Amino acid sequence: MGYTHLFFDADGTLFDFNTSEKKALEKAVRKLCGMWEPELAALYHQQTKRTWKELEQKLITLERLKTLRFERFKEVSGLDFDVEKMSKVYLDFLSQSDDLFPGTVELLEKLYKKYTLVLATNGITSVQRGRVNSTDTAKYFKAIIISEEVGVAKPDPAFFQIAAERCGNPPKDKILMIGDSMTSDIPGAMNYGIDSCLIVMPHKEVPEFAPGERQPNYIVRSFDQLEEILG
Repeated sequence: MGYTHLFFDADGTLFDFNTSEKKALEKAVRKLCGMWEPELAALYHQQTKRTWKELEQKLITLERLKTLRFERFKEVSGLDFDVEKMSKVYLDFLSQSDDLFPGTVELLEKLYKKYTLVLATNGITSVQRGRVNSTDTAKYFKAIIISEEVGVAKPDPAFFQIAAERCGNPPKDKILMIGDSMTSDIPGAMNYGIDSCLIVMPHKEVPEFAPGERQPNYIVRSFDQLEEILG
């Protein structure tokens, strides 16, 4: 094993993005529509998840994603709002969020003393930078790589190449990618040629793999299990 560099995904891995998303959406809808119903969170999540997958597949641009997901949300929710204004207000609220999974700070505090840590995340610069600042976690990372800033997103191997360059180009067998996504983090790491660890938080189910399907090197259900793997 002998890893020296750990690439961490942000959302769903260290940051409790689902909680942040719901809070930001509720604030935005209340501000622009003057109302809120809890079921709106699920409707929005379905549309934004669908739209992010299209981005990963290079079917749309990140700029288009910002409004497309709200166009789709408007259609399925029946709400009346200006799509561009809703996108801006939502992103502003989201950038101020500070929701981390329990134990994240303690984990980073331990690991950054032993490894070079890189935050390697897809997303919008203002949102990701804002949330890192809100949680005071920037100090743990040698580099912060955000897809909007570098112009390429996971799972494209070029994203991982940029991340490696930003932390001194360590040998690939010294890098471990840690993330929760089987559509961006894990296939991207595999295609770049580095080891990967799928972290499956308790509220999610471990995916099933078909015979012969490529799998991550490790699957963990908690930060404690991740620490055990790292030794």
